[in-house]
Amino acid sequence: MVSIRKAMLTDNVRITDILNQAIEAGNATAILETFKPEDRLSWLQEHMGEKYIVYVAEIDDQLVGWLSLSPYRKGRQAFRHLAEITYYIDYAYHRKGIAKALYEKALEHCRQYDIKDLVAFLYADNKASVDMLKKLGFTQWGLFPNTIYIHNRELDHVIYGKRL
Repeated sequence: MVSIRKAMLTDNVRITDILNQAIEAGNATAILETFKPEDRLSWLQEHMGEKYIVYVAEIDDQLVGWLSLSPYRKGRQAFRHLAEITYYIDYAYHRKGIAKALYEKALEHCRQYDIKDLVAFLYADNKASVDMLKKLGFTQWGLFPNTIYIHNRELDHVIYGKRL
């Protein structure tokens, strides 16, 4: 059974480990170099407020995934009702409904904090994430063709969005 809670600073090491899995896999993030936990601490601290936060998913008291809500184009107040949603799941726990459970919790949060739209940025060929976002009612809002350069390949960068 998956349980969802707000992240704590003590989760930083595991959150970083899960992000590093995706970086090493090279198929889910445009970040090319892995992080040490201390490199990510300030990012997590920025997400310890009320509106922009990180939720973690646990199974049997083990952190297996996380989701963040971040400001879109921070400092531009006209975007105050729009948030970027990002999620990463430990590769050993893919396809177990964890991302969906995190998203459902984030949806409740968005309603409470007047977030009216969500956007997710991803590789166009990240079929698992694209399919999940579509199932959750997201549609493609944008395309940056051939703008991701990774592993000697050029990939499309897509934006999926949802009006809540």
